Amino acid sequence: MKPKFAVLMTDFGLQDPFVGVMRGVILSRAPNAKIMNLTHQIPPQDIYTAAFYLMVSVSYFPRGSLFMVVVDPGVGSERDILWARSKWYQFLAPDNGVLSWVEEGSPKERFEEVRVVRNDKLFLHPVSSTFHGRDIFSPAAGALLKGMSPKTLGPVRTDYKKVPFPKPKKVLNRVSGSVIGVDRFGNVITNLMDKDVTPTTVFYLKGKVVAGLKPAYAFVKKGEALAFVGSFRFVELSVRNGSFAEMFGVKTGDPIEATLSLDAS
Repeated sequence: MKPKFAVLMTDFGLQDPFVGVMRGVILSRAPNAKIMNLTHQIPPQDIYTAAFYLMVSVSYFPRGSLFMVVVDPGVGSERDILWARSKWYQFLAPDNGVLSWVEEGSPKERFEEVRVVRNDKLFLHPVSSTFHGRDIFSPAAGALLKGMSPKTLGPVRTDYKKVPFPKPKKVLNRVSGSVIGVDRFGNVITNLMDKDVTPTTVFYLKGKVVAGLKPAYAFVKKGEALAFVGSFRFVELSVRNGSFAEMFGVKTGDPIEATLSLDAS
């Protein structure tokens, strides 16, 4: 299956030339390639935020997209680079767990084939120990977009790294979860989904108590905290016109507790 589009996701930001150089390498190998950006603002080396945003975003892209994920704190080490294929999409990513939650997002995205990228004839040389996005990921992506068979990349792989999705735990009317992301507005994204809570649920995070779910920011006063179900169906805690994460010192991995109404237990 020849991919139709490349979708780039990195922690490089846009101030430096790294993203532009990767796009240039892809187009050098596949001049007619169509390239889209998912995001380049993943917090540096944050595999978990990258895994989350990939999980909730994949299904919104055209079938036949090739996702190139370069969030790679192990660059230059012995870690491998993987190519994976689900029913409708392809992926290039480091073997560090960043692909783990794609299958969690939808049964349709279960990987049907995974290979390790080993064919160094595809790479740019010399290969930098700090910029595999340019020297390995991009030329491999360009070759795939031009129609190269994935078999050319390298051998099939079955024992790649997986990071379990942190599922909430419910005991009676109490639900324990965790923070799985913080967006640029300081909204705190939890692993609690709409199905895990009720409109009257009370949330406890870093000493802050937030009671009930609101439909949107406009339902509270400026500077007031609120909880709501975000666009990806996960519960978020926010401050209207402010940053919940900054105000209460919240970071990815922090625990959150929720108490449901008794009739929901």
